[in-house]
Amino acid sequence: MKINTSVALKAGLIGAVAGVVFALLTNLIPFLACVACWVGPVIGLATGALYVHFLGGAEIGEGAVGGALSGAIGGAGSGLTSGILSLLGVAASAATSLLGGEAGAAAGTTGGGIAGFFIGLLSGIVGGAVLGAIGGLAYAAIKK
Repeated sequence: MKINTSVALKAGLIGAVAGVVFALLTNLIPFLACVACWVGPVIGLATGALYVHFLGGAEIGEGAVGGALSGAIGGAGSGLTSGILSLLGVAASAATSLLGGEAGAAAGTTGGGIAGFFIGLLSGIVGGAVLGAIGGLAYAAIKK
């Protein structure tokens, strides 16, 4: 089984762009996050399927592994965007606490925000990899 990394990168970057746009929209328009909560997982599945599509078909194992790599790249883009937007909110909250004379609250908010950023980024990568593997595996099986 040989994974085509250039195809995985191409599919992953397309998934990352879709994830970034979705993350921006759902972070800036909260109602949209409620209505379209199903779109994020679909992007992960589609990114994995896109890997197999760009190859013109693949074995099931190769589709799963290549889809996982593509999904991880896409999930990293989405997780990074959401994390950055979250850190902006944390910075505003910490600044408000500091202006109110609550240095302890500002430190707690900042520490929690930074930890949340890394946890969100990691979960975006892992979630994208799992969904990409499922999408790549399913599309490879259907393509056969």
